[in-house]
Amino acid sequence: MSNSAYTRSEHVRALWPWLPLWAAMALLAIFSHGPMPMFSTRTLAVAWEMWAHGHWLVPYINGEPYSEKVPLLFWMIHAGWAVFGVNDVWPRLLEVLFGGTQLVLASVLAGRLFPTRPWVAKATPWLLMGFAYAFLFGLQIMYEVLLVVWVLAALLTLTPTATRAEPRWWLFGLFVGAGLLTKGPVMALHVLFPLLFGPLWNDWARQNKARWYGFGVLGLLLGFAILLAWALPAGQAGGEAYRQRLFFTQTAGRVVETHNADLQNHARPAWYYLVFLPVIVFPLSGWLRGIVALPTALFRKPWRAGTGGAIACAVVALVLLLTSAAFAHFPPLAEKLLLILVIAPLFVALMRQPLETGLRFLLVWLLPALLVFSLVTGKQLYYLLPELAGVTMLVAASVADLRERHKALATSYALGTWPLSVGAFLLAIALFAMPSVVPSRFPDNMWLTGMAPYARFFGVIFIVLGALLLLRGRGEMRRLAFAGLIGTVSLNALFTLGLWYRYDLAPASQFLAQADAAGRPIGNLGVSYNGQYHFAGRLMHPIARINVVPGMAAPMEDDEDDAVHDGDSLDDFARHHADGVIISYAKHPPAEAFRYARLIQPSRTGWLMIWDAGTLAALQSGRAPPEPKQPTLLYPQEYWRTRTAVR
Repeated sequence: MSNSAYTRSEHVRALWPWLPLWAAMALLAIFSHGPMPMFSTRTLAVAWEMWAHGHWLVPYINGEPYSEKVPLLFWMIHAGWAVFGVNDVWPRLLEVLFGGTQLVLASVLAGRLFPTRPWVAKATPWLLMGFAYAFLFGLQIMYEVLLVVWVLAALLTLTPTATRAEPRWWLFGLFVGAGLLTKGPVMALHVLFPLLFGPLWNDWARQNKARWYGFGVLGLLLGFAILLAWALPAGQAGGEAYRQRLFFTQTAGRVVETHNADLQNHARPAWYYLVFLPVIVFPLSGWLRGIVALPTALFRKPWRAGTGGAIACAVVALVLLLTSAAFAHFPPLAEKLLLILVIAPLFVALMRQPLETGLRFLLVWLLPALLVFSLVTGKQLYYLLPELAGVTMLVAASVADLRERHKALATSYALGTWPLSVGAFLLAIALFAMPSVVPSRFPDNMWLTGMAPYARFFGVIFIVLGALLLLRGRGEMRRLAFAGLIGTVSLNALFTLGLWYRYDLAPASQFLAQADAAGRPIGNLGVSYNGQYHFAGRLMHPIARINVVPGMAAPMEDDEDDAVHDGDSLDDFARHHADGVIISYAKHPPAEAFRYARLIQPSRTGWLMIWDAGTLAALQSGRAPPEPKQPTLLYPQEYWRTRTAVR
C-alpha cells in the first residue's frame, strides 16, 4: 500500500466506531418526531416563504422581511429542495451532516493542537458526542450547528501542520465569511481571540507578528466582504425598515442593555453562562476525573509570582457573583465587574504558566469568549455551542496529562464515573415509580401523566447505563460518552412517546392549509406569530395578530380595507372577513369551545383552538352564534379516546 493510500486508510479507521454510532443515534432521534416549535418550525417557515415567493436574496417570515437571520442555511435547504422537492427530511439530514462534520473537525483540530498526544484526538469526538444539551439542540433545524462547522474550520486554518507553519489566510477568510452568512457578526467573536492572542500560543505568530496580524485582518476583511456582498443588495431589496434592522438594530439590540421584545435580544444577567455551565457540559460536569484533571494540568507548581493572588481574587469574585445570582441580585454593572474579576486574573495567571501550545490555544479561545459573551446583554445557552468542542479538548488534554504525571489519580476508582451512575440509578427508580405514583399523587401534571405509561421501559435502560458507569478499568471515557449519548437519546424517545402530541402542530396546520387554499384570511388571537404553521401547512398568505380589545384596529383610513392588518380587533376582523379563521390559545378550553370551535388540540402547557371568526366574535360579545354545521375536530384522536376527564 502506498503512503498516501495508507494515510487515507488511517483517517477512515480513525472515524470508527464513534461516527457511525453517533450518526445512527442522531438519525433515530431527529426523525422520532416532527420539527419542533418554535426553533425548527420558524427556520422552515422562512425557508418555505423564500422558496414559495421567490425571495432568494431577502429572508421573509409571515410576509415581512426577516432581519434576524442571514440566508446561508436557507440556501442550503433550497439546494436540497431543488433536487428532492419541498420536504422536512432534507433539512433534518442537513443537521445530522453538520453534526457529524463538527465531530470530525474537532478531532482533526485536537490532533493539530496535541500532535504528541494522539489520545486527545481520539477522545475529543467521543466526549463531544456525549454532551446532552448539544445533542438535543442539534436535533433542531437551526443555525448554530452549521456555525460550529465554520468556527472549527476557521480555527483549523490558524493551526500549524507538520509541513506548514503559516496559516492558510485565504481559507480563514472564506470560512469566516461562511460563518458570517450563517449567523451574522457573532461569528467574528468565536474566532477573534485565537487570532488576537496568536503570539501567546503560536511560534510562527510570535516570530512574524506583522504578517500574522496583517494577514489576519485581511482574512477578517475578506469574510466581512463576503457578508457585505449579500447584505448590501439585500438591504436595497428589503426596504428602509429592513435595512435599518439588518445593519444596526438587529445586532445592537443583543449588545445594549434593553429588554425590547421586538429586538429578540434575550437579555439575561452577566452570571447566566457561569451558572448554567454545568448543564451545558453535562455529563462531563459529573466526571470527577475530568474535574480534578483540569486544575492539575493548568496550575503546575512551583507557581509564578502572583498566581496565588490571582486565583484568590477569582475565587472571591466567583463566590460573590454566585451569591448575587442566588440571593442578593446586585446591580448589573456590579455583576459585570465581578465577572471580569473572575475571568481576567485567571486568564493572566494561566498565560504565565509553562503550558504547552495546545492548552494555551484553548485558553485564549475559551476564557475571553466566555467573558465577552457573558458581558453581552443577549444570551442563550446555545450561543456557546462552538466553544463546547474546545471544552472537550481541554478536558481530554488534562486527563491525558493526568495519566502521564499522576498515575495514581488517573487510575483511582474514587475519581471515576460513579456519581453519574448514582444519578442514573436514582432516575431509574423514579421512572419505575411513576406508573404507580403519578395517577394518585400527580393526576393533573400533564408532563408526568404523559410519560408515566412508558417510564418503566426507560427505567431498565438507565439501570443498564448506571451499571455500565460503575465498571472499572480501561475505557472509562468511552463508557461515559456512550452512556451520555444513549441516555440522551432515551430521554428524547420518552418525550416523543409521552409528550410530543403537545408539540405536534400538524392537525392545526392541515386545517389552516385548507382555509388558506380557499382564500380565507387567518388571524392569530392575542399573541405574536412565529411561523409555526407556515411550513407544515404550506401557507401562501400571512397570518395577522388580532387583538381582543376593541378600538385597537388599523388606522381610520384603512377601516374599509378588506386586507388583514396586524393590530385589528377581533370585531373588525370578523366584520371585514366573514369567512375568516381565528387561532386562539387558552390554559383550559372554555366549555363552549367543544360545541363551536372548528378544531381543538393540546399545545404545550395549554390548548390551541381554531374558530370561524364570526363565531368567536359573537361568543366574545355575549351573543349566541349559529349552530355549527360540522362537529368540532379533536386531536390527537388517541388522546381523546383515552381521556378520563369529563368535558
